[in-house]
Order: sequence, then C-alpha cells, then structure tokens
Amino acid sequence: MKFALPLCTLVLLAACQRDNATHMPGDTGLALATSAQSKDSLILLKDSLLATRQRQLSEQSALLGDAANSARLATEINTTLSKVRNLQVPKDVEAKESAVSTATAELETVHAKVDALVKRLDASEARVRRMRRDSTSLAGTMASQLRDYEQSIAGLRASVEQQREEISLLTQRVDSIATANTILVARGDSLAASNRAMAAREDSVFVAIGTEDELAAKGIVRREGGTMWFFGRGKTMVPGRAPDMSAFKVLSKQGDLSVALPRGDKEYAIVSRHDLAYTESAGAKAARIKGTLRITDPQRFWSPSKYLILVER
Repeated sequence: MKFALPLCTLVLLAACQRDNATHMPGDTGLALATSAQSKDSLILLKDSLLATRQRQLSEQSALLGDAANSARLATEINTTLSKVRNLQVPKDVEAKESAVSTATAELETVHAKVDALVKRLDASEARVRRMRRDSTSLAGTMASQLRDYEQSIAGLRASVEQQREEISLLTQRVDSIATANTILVARGDSLAASNRAMAAREDSVFVAIGTEDELAAKGIVRREGGTMWFFGRGKTMVPGRAPDMSAFKVLSKQGDLSVALPRGDKEYAIVSRHDLAYTESAGAKAARIKGTLRITDPQRFWSPSKYLILVER
C-alpha cells in the first residue's frame, strides 16, 4: 500500500507525457526520446522500490528468527538458573564438592548463553535501525511492527540484566560454598593426618641393644643398689633415667614381631620390664635370649613400656 501513490503518480505522469507526445504537432525524435527516458525512470524507480521492499521483508524475517531464538535462549537461561537457585547442599563433603562443581559448570554455561543473547539483541537492534533508515515514510502496519520489535528487545534486555545480577549472586553463593567445603576438606585432611600420626605414635615402639658399657655410656642403663663395702657388688642393672633417645631403633608394635639380635653367638637379657611370657622364649633359661626375639602377643608384651632394652651377656 505504501508504494501505491508514488506508482500511480508516476503512471499518470508517463501517460500524460505519452498523450502530449502523440498530439504534439511537428513531432520529432526528441519527444520520443523524452518519453523513453520517462519510461526508463519509472522502471528504475519501480525496481528500486521493489528492492527496498524485498530488503525490508528479508530484515523482517530475520527479526522474527532472532526473536524466536532470543526467547528460546532466555527460557534456557531461566531453567538453568532455577537449577542453581534450588541447589541442595549435602552434608557429605564429597557429595558437596560434586554439587558445587556441577553448579559452577552450569553457571559458566548460562553465562555464555547470556553473552550470546546480548549479541543477538544487538543484531536485532541493528536490523531495526536499518529498516528505519531504508523507509522514509513507513506504512502504519510496518511502523507498528517496528515499535513492537523495539519493545520486545527492550524487555529482553531488562530480563538479561536481571539474569546477570542473579548469576553474580549465585556465583558468589556457590563460591562461598566451595570455600567452606575447601575448609572442611582441609580440616578433614588435617584430622586424618592427626589420626594417622596418633596411630603411628601408638604403634611405635623402641629397642636398644648393646653391651652394658655401650648402653651405660648413652644413659640407657645404670646400676643401683648394693653396698660400698663390696665394691659395687649386688647392684642391679636398671633402665637409665635420661637415656639418649637416638640410640633406640624405632619398630612397629603390630608389624615387627621379630627382633633380630646383633650377635648370634651371644645371649641377651631384658633389662626393661617386658615379660618373656609373651614371646617364643617363654621359660628360657635365666631369661636369656639368643638369635631372634619372637613376640607372640605384642599388646601384652609392650604394655609395661614402649622401650625395650636388651643387654649382651
């Protein structure tokens, strides 16, 4: 409809020119040339108007496609945000870490969709501006459609801004949950390490083996009791009060049930309070051990002390 008036005007103008040319007395080739030029101008104008109309229809079709895709993206964004918004934080540390990872991935995805939606809205606005530039006198229907497009784009932009704000808030929430979970994991690791260290300390036992002189020099054994009249005779060998701890070898109470003695041709006596009844040497003559000390009940054997002292005889 918007092209009807210009086309009618041009058709009447061309008809008048043809009538003038027909009834003009003394017609020459100049009149025919003028008529042909007018016809060519009319054709060019018509082609230009049709091209403009075609371009507008193409832009309008692209706008409709953009609107549909933009609406789809906005719906997808809202759906994903709803999932993150309703994030349930489990008490289990591993489950919580998995939930946080999922929420973080979904927020990254929705952020990319928001960027894509903004670019699509920018493209739609550019199309509307081109359509307005191409049409100096828009028909009422087309002008109304363009206004509708602009309002729709403005509404989607407002929605996108709200979604951006919600993404920011949800990201902060997920980050805070992740931070809290990291702290819990660290505390759990620290507690586990502490428990392992405690278990290791509980399982650790210590053995010192050597001659009396060697052990006495390190403060591991000493003699006490007896009388001065018998030159120290009658004194009993007992564990030292300030032993050199570096002289003890660390063993596992549950794992090391056999203690190899340094010299196979020598016998060794236990100076500490450990009972041979809980070893394979139970009932050994004079409580002496030779070769290897084999422990049969580690819990009872080590209960008097964690420090075993064996003196070579």
